[in-house]
Amino acid sequence: KILLFSRMSEFSQTALFPSLPRTARGTAVVLGNTPAGDKVLYCNGTSVYTAPVNSLTNTEIYTEHSHQTTVAKTSPSGYYCASGDIHGNVRIWDTTQTTHILKTTIAVFSGPVKDIAWDGESKRIAAVGEGRERFGHVFLFDTGTSNGNLTGQARTMNSVDFKPSRPFRIISGSDDNTVAIFEGPPFKFKSTFGDHTKFVHSVRFNPDGSLFASTGGDGTIVLYNGADGVKVGVFEDDSLKGVAHSGSVYGLTWSPDGSRIASASADKTVKIWNVSTLKVEKTIVIGTRIEDQQLGIIWTKQALVSISANGFINFVNPELGSVDEVRYGHNKAITALTASTDGSTLYSADAEGHITSWETATGKSNRIFPEVHATMITGLKSTSNGNLFTVSWDDHLKIVPAGGSGVDSNKTVSNKLSSQPLGLAVSSDGSVAVAACYKHVAIYSQGKLTEVPINFNSSCVALSNDKQFVAVGGQDLKLHVYKLSGTSLSEVKTIVHAAEVTAVAFSNNGAFLVATDQSRKVIPYTVANNFEVAHTHSWTFHTAKVACVSWSPDNVRLATGSLDNSVIVWNMNKPSDHPIIIKGAHAMSSVNSVLWLNETTVVSAGQDSNIKFWNVPL
Repeated sequence: KILLFSRMSEFSQTALFPSLPRTARGTAVVLGNTPAGDKVLYCNGTSVYTAPVNSLTNTEIYTEHSHQTTVAKTSPSGYYCASGDIHGNVRIWDTTQTTHILKTTIAVFSGPVKDIAWDGESKRIAAVGEGRERFGHVFLFDTGTSNGNLTGQARTMNSVDFKPSRPFRIISGSDDNTVAIFEGPPFKFKSTFGDHTKFVHSVRFNPDGSLFASTGGDGTIVLYNGADGVKVGVFEDDSLKGVAHSGSVYGLTWSPDGSRIASASADKTVKIWNVSTLKVEKTIVIGTRIEDQQLGIIWTKQALVSISANGFINFVNPELGSVDEVRYGHNKAITALTASTDGSTLYSADAEGHITSWETATGKSNRIFPEVHATMITGLKSTSNGNLFTVSWDDHLKIVPAGGSGVDSNKTVSNKLSSQPLGLAVSSDGSVAVAACYKHVAIYSQGKLTEVPINFNSSCVALSNDKQFVAVGGQDLKLHVYKLSGTSLSEVKTIVHAAEVTAVAFSNNGAFLVATDQSRKVIPYTVANNFEVAHTHSWTFHTAKVACVSWSPDNVRLATGSLDNSVIVWNMNKPSDHPIIIKGAHAMSSVNSVLWLNETTVVSAGQDSNIKFWNVPL
């Protein structure tokens, strides 16, 4: 036990490149923020992300939900956060400690929670969404006791907000096209307002509670008196004849001083409005593609942030009417990782065919446009000359040449494969690439693609650095080792495993070959000794299928990632020692890819769309 503890203390997380918010076209993304305005809250998967405005690598993740999260809001006191999920649960948890101790869980209704609001005293919570028996509920945060009734609207309630000052009011927006106001506590229905002709997506009070605004699918933004809901006016863009946007408006937010409103719309713009004149001050066009539709927005004391339909996080400058910064990344499972030869750039690929480049030192990111693939990327490899090799379920092997600040996908070279690729191995100089496909092995050399049929279904592939050997893992429970000469393969060894081989890798010096399988085993073989097992110790510390493996630059250690959420670092010089186990490296998520950035840094990526950096000292 003492040994286990000492080994587990030998690693630390040094950086995190976080997931983007989960998005769905036509659905608003509701953002939260801390009272100081220095952090923004959003959801993806079963996690809640608290992302600092001024840091790219220090996002906090709350992972205790067992269902997909939908919205998270921090209390005005800053001590607690309330987060909702698709099964109608609201979890209230401590924000002051990294363990995020759970205060209580309230089952509000049966369907998804769409929005949450705290009162100004951090005592009451209103939650709205899609239930069978009710669409909204207000309760005391510490006991869960009901504090009134949010009835009066006939369909799903999409948005809710508390008047920040007494006398308290609650406002809500619904799919029945109405805005409702409730008085309390205890809260009871007062009246509804039918100023919208389509779904109401967002309602928000200004900072002092004297006014509130609503917006929705009809493209209008309506301003009301905060106490009684009397209509004050309608925001109009003179170029659009009576409406604020030419598309649905999914979110609105007040400036910290209450003098302006920012709105986010499906017309791909963010607009800044003057509250006193009800006129537009700035129109910020985010882009021209469908993915540039704006689904959410929040104006904190430190930043104005909007969310695009593809999940990109835009930092908008309301004074200049421009976008200062865009944070890229992934909101679907990351399936492959590779790094530039000098380790300064990391490339990640996901289940939807997107590729993102990252500066490893800063976390600054960029999405590779135009998109290289449209479906899941199963292999990704950067070469010493800066080119990027990829294979995808669209049955293509593509080479993206170096260019600009990274790679230039406008000049992509495409090669059609005759069956689905499941793995990719490329020589460091890019002269040879080998793709393991369902029914054949494809070899790309000197600009030509040769396909070699195989009599088994492959699962993964590795190529030795000297381009002598190719190892193909099979779904036939065997590891097939071939001699490569030109573009022909001759099988030199077949090694039987207890289960399907899931990942293979040659050490950088070509001395070892490691294979992992579905029976949790990690087995290294000695190349010079006719691929005999390198040691007799059983490396089976994973508790589920091993998904990926990578050798350290010094050929001494190797890292594996697994379906059990863990990363394990093994030492070839000390095979009998307990390995370094990073348990729960990606909580509630399988680890899909690992690589060594240098002798002591392991990078892991998972089903949770996060990329994590681990320091594992020698």
